[in-house]
Amino acid sequence: MKGRMVYTARDTGERFSEKELSQCQKEKVLLKIYPEEDRQEILGFGGAFTDTAAMALLHMNKEIQKKALDAYFDPETGLSYNMGRVPIGCCDFSTVEYSHAEAPEDEELSSFSIEQDRRGIIPLIKGAEGVMEKSCEKGELLIYALPWSPPGWMKTNGQMSWGGRLCPEYYETMAAYLIKFIKAYEEEGILLWGIAPQNEPIEIQRWASCEYSGEEERIFLKDYLVPALEKAGYQDKKILCWECNKDFIRERAEEILSDRELAQKIFGVAFHWYSGDYFEELERTHQKFPQVQLIATECCVVMPKDLLEWSVGEQYAHDMIGDFNNWTCAWMDWNLFLDRNSGPQIAGNPCAAPIILDEEKQEMILMSSYYYIGHFSRYVKRGAKNIRIEADKEAAQKGLECCAFLNPDGELAVVMMNVSDENMEGCIQAGEGTFHVKLDAHSIATVLVSST
Repeated sequence: MKGRMVYTARDTGERFSEKELSQCQKEKVLLKIYPEEDRQEILGFGGAFTDTAAMALLHMNKEIQKKALDAYFDPETGLSYNMGRVPIGCCDFSTVEYSHAEAPEDEELSSFSIEQDRRGIIPLIKGAEGVMEKSCEKGELLIYALPWSPPGWMKTNGQMSWGGRLCPEYYETMAAYLIKFIKAYEEEGILLWGIAPQNEPIEIQRWASCEYSGEEERIFLKDYLVPALEKAGYQDKKILCWECNKDFIRERAEEILSDRELAQKIFGVAFHWYSGDYFEELERTHQKFPQVQLIATECCVVMPKDLLEWSVGEQYAHDMIGDFNNWTCAWMDWNLFLDRNSGPQIAGNPCAAPIILDEEKQEMILMSSYYYIGHFSRYVKRGAKNIRIEADKEAAQKGLECCAFLNPDGELAVVMMNVSDENMEGCIQAGEGTFHVKLDAHSIATVLVSST
């Protein structure tokens, strides 16, 4: 067996550096990997195609635009992203507030238009697809869409922002609105993979937002959206629910999926990271509903003063490791791109993105999160299986975190992160191979083991 390690470390300046690994026998065992004990299949990795991300990119020159798209979507030199999330209408990271049906009380949706998306989001998606098409390792970009709010005239508060609820008399109209969005994107040459009824349905925000109780979401899904999709011939679209934090994921899953007929139509439960770890809630949700996929669809941090702040990457990898070790099958970041002011956007939400674009200097800045995400997304392929891994207890207590995957071609991919201030050294047992590894303080590595 042959082993190599891809390595990124805070203090050494190494970024995706590669080296061959030597076999060892009598050293301290840091990790044991069990390839025969596989779990969930991995769909992929990605980020959000927001209006803000698109405009931030358009403010850069053509050379930087190409470089930035390659950095995410090139399977050979970039992060190998193969999934994306798209808002239906405006969100907090839009440059204007808009819906796709602006005329009041337009029940026939005669005013429906995706013109705003044509200015930025759609070209951004096509740019990503273009990068993937040019690669030797072509893959399908799975696009998933959902609203932050219905058009304001459909809601109890009459506006897109500050929560409110979808009026029951507009449930059917809202389902038709989502179908129109799918068709409109299809006419642009973009086939949507999945859809959800609402982003963060328990949050009242100063930007586009809408509340749904568990019962309301269940009713909308079962009685309106699912029938509308089937009538339109879109029964192949993956339906996700929840789209909020992990702390209440099991509770919302029980409210929706306890309806057995509906549960058969739901592909997955989507979640965000803002409540904290709550990895045990993912495990409990899987145990209760093992047939339903768990998908991480949004995370970000507040823009740090130092864009190279290392702890940001460690936060990302900690979440990804915990998610994947608890049945998550796909992981998506929030905005693909932002400028130095977290914009351009209407909400004043001070978020960061793994790639920051400096319009004034016309330069691209890679945050530590970019590299830490890459240690998963570059090497864990679509169709990989998460497999059982066992870390040395002492090393784990000091700050070793890890997860492992078996790629479709039989290659093992083991992600190891050292968040401690001390170096770690020892061996990993991967199948029939045992390899010596050294992890510097505050570093991350992907160990790749193949039979040839």
